[in-house]
Amino acid sequence: MKTIITLFVTLCSIVSFGQTENEGVIIIDKIQQDDTYRAGESIKVNAVIQGDLVIAGGKLIVNDSIIGDLTAAGGELFLNSYIADDVRIAVGRTTIDSEIGDDLVVFGGEVILTENAIIQGNLNCFAGNIKINGKVFGKLDIKGGDVLINGTIREASKIVGEDITIGSNAKFYKDVEYWHSDGEIEFNNTLVNTQAQFNENLKEDATQLSLTTFGTKSLSLWVKYILSAFLGILVFHALFKHAFSTAVEGLENNWLKSFGFGLVYLIGIPLLIVVTLLMIIGIPIGLFATAIFIFSLFFGHFVASILLAYYFKYKKNKNWGFWSITLIALGFTILMRLLTTIPYVGIVISVVILSITYGALTLKVIHTKKQRVVN
Repeated sequence: MKTIITLFVTLCSIVSFGQTENEGVIIIDKIQQDDTYRAGESIKVNAVIQGDLVIAGGKLIVNDSIIGDLTAAGGELFLNSYIADDVRIAVGRTTIDSEIGDDLVVFGGEVILTENAIIQGNLNCFAGNIKINGKVFGKLDIKGGDVLINGTIREASKIVGEDITIGSNAKFYKDVEYWHSDGEIEFNNTLVNTQAQFNENLKEDATQLSLTTFGTKSLSLWVKYILSAFLGILVFHALFKHAFSTAVEGLENNWLKSFGFGLVYLIGIPLLIVVTLLMIIGIPIGLFATAIFIFSLFFGHFVASILLAYYFKYKKNKNWGFWSITLIALGFTILMRLLTTIPYVGIVISVVILSITYGALTLKVIHTKKQRVVN
């Protein structure tokens, strides 16, 4: 148990360490007449964006209107103002409290649509925890762990979740197709002249997006995935570049040790979460640990790709700069995405990749702390 707690605290230390190495706070407080691109630790948008907005950072806050598209990647996003066109997000925690004029595509650990949220187009969501309390005028397609629907859905819905809750304020105006880990569920009075059908064939979607559905069938989804991956890698690289560059030193002689430490993390943290949730005093810790763990799994391949890019730079003694490493890491991410879609073998590959990645970062933080104690 002590080792598990140490690994968890170490992961939090990695986040804290990375955040001290960033560029600081970016505030957009003047009207932007064209497309705008920003990356930093914290970004706050307090003025109108006349074109598209692309942002990446640890904490993202949008308080004014965007006339074009919004594309965002980072740790946390608060969307508090009108977006005229599409929104594409890859963020750990997303809170939407405004109107979106077209489609919303979001990948994340937790996604919350408040009662004020209005999606004029379709909503595609892939996340660990999903709460929809607002209105969706287009089609709904969501896949998550814990799913709560307590809003209005005007078009057809496809819902896949380990735990699905249909709130008393929910209203479905077109057919609902769903899969729930415990089988059929009651929709009570939420269906308005329509029906809900349990579909066992959707079970596969609960575990992974297959290569057929995510790649070959839809080129647009691949484009969205690559864009989201690029933004995710960009923000992680910008925030934690020093941690990555130093973690690869000595990695070649510590592959097994890194794998072992990472495996303890992947297996031990869920056990720690279960134990803490069983104790009333430990529930807040358990919920926090769950959020961190889901976040680390969801973005694990991005982190692994950056670490791998830095390893090759170190191994080959290359003079690669920030953008070169970012693009190389994107290539590794796409390769890993393809490999992990292989049935059964893909799961093993993911476990090995994530174990070595988080094990190497953990060993680096432990080594750094020991050096500070000695000094």
